[in-house]
Amino acid sequence: MAELAHDLAQNGSRPATPDVNAAIGALWERFKGIAFERLATIDTAVTAQHANQLDDDLRRRAEREAHKLAGSVGSFGFAEGSRIAREIELLLQSPLGPAETGRVESLAAQLREVLQKPGSQAADPGPAEALSAAARPARDMRPLLLMALADGQRACQIADEAEARRLRHRAVGDATDARAALGEDPPDVVLLDLLLDGQIDHGLALLDEVVRRIPRALPVVVAANITAEQRLDALRRGARVVFTSAASPVHIVEKAAELLASPDAAPCRVLLVDDDADTLARTAEQLRAPRTEVITLDDPQRFWETLERTRPDAVLVDEAMPAPSGLELCGAIRGDPRWANLPVLVLAAAGDCDTVTRAFAAGADDLVVLPSAGPELRARLDRSLERRRMQRTIAEQDPLTGLANRQRSLASLDGLIAAAERQRQALSVAIVDVDGMHDVLTQFGESVADAMLQRVGRALAALVGHDEVAGRWDGDAFVLALAGCDADDAVARLRRVLDRLAAAPVVAADGTILVPSFCAAVATHPMDGQDAHALICAAEQGVRATKGEGRGEVTAVGWSKRGDGPTELVDIALVEDDVALAGLLGHTLETRGHSTRVICDGAQAVEALCGPTPRLRARVIVLDVDLPGRDGFDVLRALARDGVTERSRVVMLTVRATEPEVVRALEMGAFDHIAKPFSVQILMQRLRRALGE
Repeated sequence: MAELAHDLAQNGSRPATPDVNAAIGALWERFKGIAFERLATIDTAVTAQHANQLDDDLRRRAEREAHKLAGSVGSFGFAEGSRIAREIELLLQSPLGPAETGRVESLAAQLREVLQKPGSQAADPGPAEALSAAARPARDMRPLLLMALADGQRACQIADEAEARRLRHRAVGDATDARAALGEDPPDVVLLDLLLDGQIDHGLALLDEVVRRIPRALPVVVAANITAEQRLDALRRGARVVFTSAASPVHIVEKAAELLASPDAAPCRVLLVDDDADTLARTAEQLRAPRTEVITLDDPQRFWETLERTRPDAVLVDEAMPAPSGLELCGAIRGDPRWANLPVLVLAAAGDCDTVTRAFAAGADDLVVLPSAGPELRARLDRSLERRRMQRTIAEQDPLTGLANRQRSLASLDGLIAAAERQRQALSVAIVDVDGMHDVLTQFGESVADAMLQRVGRALAALVGHDEVAGRWDGDAFVLALAGCDADDAVARLRRVLDRLAAAPVVAADGTILVPSFCAAVATHPMDGQDAHALICAAEQGVRATKGEGRGEVTAVGWSKRGDGPTELVDIALVEDDVALAGLLGHTLETRGHSTRVICDGAQAVEALCGPTPRLRARVIVLDVDLPGRDGFDVLRALARDGVTERSRVVMLTVRATEPEVVRALEMGAFDHIAKPFSVQILMQRLRRALGE
């Protein structure tokens, strides 16, 4: 039986979009033999009781088999079968009299009849499974990439790259579905095939609709055999980038991530100050554009109060206002260190030499003579914003890799720590030290060494989302900050980067193939440090220890290798002795891309998951209460004692979902509690929540 569970967990088919009903039906065909074996044990107990030969050992074995049936057959779609098995279990908990023996015999026959009929995937999960508001998965706040592509295979390839960039993604295959998707979950980036419905005019019309309905969305267009005129037309209509159909999925997703990270992807806020109400309204209308918020102020006396409250990206002031005048405000802005780099445009009625000289002497970025045509005013504002952005980029970006420099990384890390504390979420900080750079520099020269660092930098940039940090820390070292990510997840993600680097070597001038690799250590907030300095120091110490173990090593602060091998990392550990149920859960999770391991005994679970150097670490532990060896509460107690519940979320499973038991589990450190039998769909919702997806 254990081999069957392992076979299903490891070798189940993995369709891109699994049909849940069909998959569970196929699994039932493989598992129903186990169910009928359990029924046979119950029949044997009834026969023994009729012959007055039923001992406590056989009765307890029959009770145990009934318990397993109650927990598993409901998840295969047999809700009535689960109820019958539960009644048999209760009857077998005490010695059987004639009436009880007859009842068990009758119920076993009913159960056999139920299990011989096709199961329904819409098994009623019962009131214990009703999702409360607290139990529903939190909304995923990652940026959404909507792919409106006729080529489904290409959409799958782009989706894989989006996952690597931690972008949500959704694919639709025609214009009707695309229009519906725009209203259901507004995307941040729209990848639109202009020939989605076979005609480029229809694609351009859909592009117009995207720009009109979701002004903040970033449209990226792809089209086969597009002409120069059509490309220009798409850009005029609002497309940020136009790709040909030959563009690689990697290039497309990199550009989407770049657009999301660019300063103008976020809304731009402009403060417009003019004491003339008519001019104020007319100029504000000229400035309005997608992703631009215009704040108007007609009282210059309230300027500083409004500036502090709105914190704009640029300020436009009228030169001729009464005290304070626009030029006085401009000079005061430049004299305040907090606002010294804020773009300021002066609006003037005349562009004579004296006015221009005084405006620039006050520190203005530009002077615009009113009345000005709207496009000119907007172009001057955009130019000032872009100039400031370029200055900020130069000051904050590492010139070799394009990643954030040390100063910018530290500032961003401080912000992420504050957000993690507010939201009570995990945050991991990693120091990544590229292997063998001194030897590469000595043997192959600076250009090859730079190519190695650039290759690693690009791989790390692809790892982080828009709300995370990838920066060059010092020389051969990089720093990462991964939001909502515990040590297990961070280590797993970095190991995947190592795998990707192994497939992307650098070739030296003499033909030598060099495979980039690195040693890395992960420190997690708040366990390994409360602030940026403490976290980075802990990670640096971890790297120094890790480098002694060889190339391509990734670990977490406080971890060490066991004598019999390294710690294994999985998404979900299933601590469940019912092989039918474990096989069903394992197969369902594996088809959705989650790595799993099944442990069938409570004592084995404690041995594998607990201690200073555990053999297995899991992001989520699904723990059955009724286990041989040590029951689930005993295991949960051991997990809490060793701090496992602080880094892994424990989801308890039980047939007896009484309120005291639920409260007990949560008080002991469990993250959630699910009653058997459960529907697979509801279980997956709860596990996605536990995984933080």
